[in-house]
Amino acid sequence: MNLSENEKTTVQAASASQMNASASQMNMRREARNQLVFLSAQFLLGMAVNLIGQPSETTGAAHAVSTVLLGLHVVVAIGLLAGAVMVIRAARDGGNRPRQLARSGAVLIGLTVIAGIMTVITKNNWWSYTMAAGFIASVLLYGSLLVRAQSLAPRPEQPS
Repeated sequence: MNLSENEKTTVQAASASQMNASASQMNMRREARNQLVFLSAQFLLGMAVNLIGQPSETTGAAHAVSTVLLGLHVVVAIGLLAGAVMVIRAARDGGNRPRQLARSGAVLIGLTVIAGIMTVITKNNWWSYTMAAGFIASVLLYGSLLVRAQSLAPRPEQPS
């Protein structure tokens, strides 16, 4: 079968488009999974600080441990903010729904970080509750994005 130059160009363009879509799906899947890993670490660090007490509420070794854990909690929050931007970038070519989920995830992460800052500043447990609600919503959202990316990913062909 001989293809004209125009047909060859069309086939090559379609193949390149398919490869770009596949790479985009893989990036989106990887970034959503990374967000879920960071959210898991964030949950464990936050619970540890909650169990031990904030640095202002502790003394001695507990104070030192709480300070380190709270510092790590802040570092992971910064990582989550950066990760949210990376998810948005990865979802650029994924269609409307993944882009919408990625943007919503970034907003949720931002609001949750603000709630965390307010928790430390005001020592008001309602901000902590808001932070927990933001965490749950973020896990559900990034989990949904991960499932969507996995379901759209190309599957290797099975030999018949």
